[in-house]
Amino acid sequence: MPRRLFPLLLTAVLALAGCTRAAPFDPAHVPPAPDYSQPNAWLAFPGRNGIERSAPPGMVAVDEASAPADVFFIHPTTYLRNDVWNAAYDAAGADAPYNGPVLLNQVSAFNGCCRLYAPQYRQASLKGLGKSPEAVDLAYSDVARAFRWYIAHENNGRPFIIASHSQGTAHLVRLLRQEVLGTPLAGRLVAVYAVGGYTPASFASIGLPTCEAARQTGCIVSWNAAQEGRKTARMIIDSRAYWWGGAHLKPGPARAICVNPLTWNETGAAPASANPGSLPFPQGPFGTEAGGLPALTPHLTGARCEDGMLRVDIPGDAPKGFHDTISLLTGSYHLTDYGVFYAAIRQNAVDRVAAWEAGR
Repeated sequence: MPRRLFPLLLTAVLALAGCTRAAPFDPAHVPPAPDYSQPNAWLAFPGRNGIERSAPPGMVAVDEASAPADVFFIHPTTYLRNDVWNAAYDAAGADAPYNGPVLLNQVSAFNGCCRLYAPQYRQASLKGLGKSPEAVDLAYSDVARAFRWYIAHENNGRPFIIASHSQGTAHLVRLLRQEVLGTPLAGRLVAVYAVGGYTPASFASIGLPTCEAARQTGCIVSWNAAQEGRKTARMIIDSRAYWWGGAHLKPGPARAICVNPLTWNETGAAPASANPGSLPFPQGPFGTEAGGLPALTPHLTGARCEDGMLRVDIPGDAPKGFHDTISLLTGSYHLTDYGVFYAAIRQNAVDRVAAWEAGR
């Protein structure tokens, strides 16, 4: 990973913990809103053969024309500068250096089962995440509009998965409450992958249980990967503000969900031999069209849930792409929450879609 990104990545973690200084949010100075009928409002969209349809050796992306389901993916913070409250939705290149890694390391994990939809939005900047609920609300308003547009113009009654990471997971929690649960859409919800952020277990009380089996549908999974014995990474789930029942709550009264992506339940532990393949963090340049991803690393680490965190033990001599400054300083594998379990996630999405179809 480029060294110039190391300080920014650490800042991102500190922002999640609410440690960033900021002046009051100014609603008079926000970027223009995206128009989701336009192609540039989407980071991933069917028909483009974008890099999100890349696959590792031995795996292929599903034919979009016959894909049995869709994925609506809410991306994490990809804008790493701290000069605005909300980034322009179409930030790219050096301004949003994580756009490519998100598509390759996260969104592509669902291309074995599904058509891929990932809206761009006026994401909260690092300082916005730390200090401004208004900036977070603005970002969410775009996500909600994108979801409504997708349902109205693209879904056509199909089953769908909602997935996310980091900032995207905070928006996903609210989206489920406001747009999905308690509506007819809930009957078409295959599963939710709310990764890399605080996800309250209280979803079970409003009709969305925590997944406890690999082929269960209509349920939610979440995890935050951290090295065995390290505590600093708990900043991602401890005393987190989140939107629930019409308000931002802090601290969260509900425990954080932790589902092990190697056992697909909350209580099981799995050895490294149960991990079929991990994808290293992608390195640029990224291009614009689908291609081959690197070969997966088998048996990189096992996993177990402990008090809301997913404990992993990635060896110090792991191949390049599995350690970064955040993991070394804090023990958090936030950047590779998806990549460390890439093959397991990919197969699980295929299995849950098949189970939903079989149970219609």
